[in-house]
Amino acid sequence: MVSFLRWDSWLPWNCVFFTGLYLLGYWVVFARRWPRGAVDRFKEASCCMSIVHGTSTSMAAAIYMLNLFYTDKQQMSWSPTPSSHNSSTMKFSLASRLGDANTRFEEAIMEYSTAYFLVDLVHYLLFVPNQPLFVLHHVFTSSYMLSCRFYTGHGAFSTMIFFVVGESTSFLQNVWTISLLTHSAKLFNLLNVPFLIIFSIFPGVLTPWATWQLCLYFLFSREASAVRVMGISGSLYWVSTHWAKLMSKKKSEIMRASASKTQLQTNIPKKHA
Repeated sequence: MVSFLRWDSWLPWNCVFFTGLYLLGYWVVFARRWPRGAVDRFKEASCCMSIVHGTSTSMAAAIYMLNLFYTDKQQMSWSPTPSSHNSSTMKFSLASRLGDANTRFEEAIMEYSTAYFLVDLVHYLLFVPNQPLFVLHHVFTSSYMLSCRFYTGHGAFSTMIFFVVGESTSFLQNVWTISLLTHSAKLFNLLNVPFLIIFSIFPGVLTPWATWQLCLYFLFSREASAVRVMGISGSLYWVSTHWAKLMSKKKSEIMRASASKTQLQTNIPKKHA
């Protein structure tokens, strides 16, 4: 039986934690910038949650995986069999890790992350319902982690991989979003191109590569890959629209500059011989 209120589950308390962060952002951090009830104020409150969630989960998952890599390397160095040092074994024992049952640390990280996605999903449904891309992303991601945590008891290691490659851009993305919402032109222009490049690399290259590796392990299981493919497709569509906006803006600036230069040359009086 699936139960989200098991005695060892911190999911409800994590939901309370992220709700508190959301209220802190709305009533304290951005209270003076926007009037009560403004949509952008709700969006910035969501950014407060996302900064904390993305930064903490990516760092925790990275440290956890580096520790596992070091442990595996130490075990291989003590192995008496020469075959233990071949290329397939040196790949961080990825296949064996993916097939293992969830560890308590992995389950704790999944509950922590699931709580964020659930609270942020409520935010989108209540205050920003015109963002179906984010709603679907949150639904698929939280469903995947809930099934790994409370139903199958396996698959948590795959979420650790995606926390590293998927949440590493969270801090930069949220600062970029806040600069956009607050109309901080100087900060936005400083971050826009670097952010789009980095975001294109992580969801556009690293995340699909990680998904492909998982698909190879699960023998192209539809259940294993469908959620991540949907999430990646949404991220690629999102970043491609912003690249299009940036290119359109640059094109407009060039055309305006060219028109101004032509008009200036036209208005210069010609010297008579």
